Order: sequence, then C-alpha cells, then structure tokens
Amino acid sequence: MSNFPFKTLLSTVLMSLSAVTACATDNTKGGDEPMSRNQSLQGTSWWVEDIGGKGVIDMSHTTIEFIDNDSVAGDSGCNRYFGSVEIGDSEIGFGMLAGTRKACAPALMDQESKFYQAMGKVVSWEIAETGLLYLRDAEAVSLIRASQIEQ
Repeated sequence: MSNFPFKTLLSTVLMSLSAVTACATDNTKGGDEPMSRNQSLQGTSWWVEDIGGKGVIDMSHTTIEFIDNDSVAGDSGCNRYFGSVEIGDSEIGFGMLAGTRKACAPALMDQESKFYQAMGKVVSWEIAETGLLYLRDAEAVSLIRASQIEQ
C-alpha cells in the first residue's frame, strides 16, 4: 500500500499554511488590538484606564498630557506632576517626574506609586484602531492603557 496520496495531501496542506503564515502580518503587539502609527502624541491628553492590568480607582482622574515632544504633565490621581519625555515613532522614554506632595487616601497613594513605577518602565507606545493608547515595557507588556480626552 502506497502513502503517496497522503504525503502529497500533507505536503500541499503544509505549503498552504506556510504561504498563509508568510503573507500574514502581525499588527498586534502584546494583545489583540490592531495598531495605528499615523498619529502623534504631541498636544494630546489621555485618561488612564489601566495600570499594570489592574484597572484604576473609579473617578481617580489619572491623566497624561503630552505638552510637546519634550514635556509631559498630568494628574497622578492624587497629585499633579510634570516632567520630560522623549517621543519617537514607536519609542518613548519618560524622564524624572516631579509633582505636588499632598496626601490622599491610602488607595490613591498606592495607585499613584504604581503609576510612577509603570511610567519609569515604559519604552514604547502604540495607538490601537480603537483609539486607545498603550504604553509598553521592553517585553511589549502593556503597563498603561489610556483613552484620549477630547479637546
């Protein structure tokens, strides 16, 4: 008994899968959200919806405002902050962030601390087709997800 038809069928299926795989483009990074590169962060403001996959406290008003390609400001949920930022096509790096020093509820202070820690690890940015901003670490893990504040 010959395996010829089976081998031919298997070979055809594998070649088809290879062709589909070779032609497919992965337009996602660390998730299922398609990315858009035709936007700039300069002059935009964002509501932070998620920090480290743990969400944020409702009504905490954590924001990121990209003043220009060199400076950033916003609200950490407890205090106002400002600092430097370098923005490339997909790369981003935040400098030291300075802020006001008022005390808030312990949960807000904890969230603020996690926000600053996440911002210090961010190395890339992407805007999804949904319009959401994803700030990612070196392993392409989403550290911060934010929605744009309409101006």
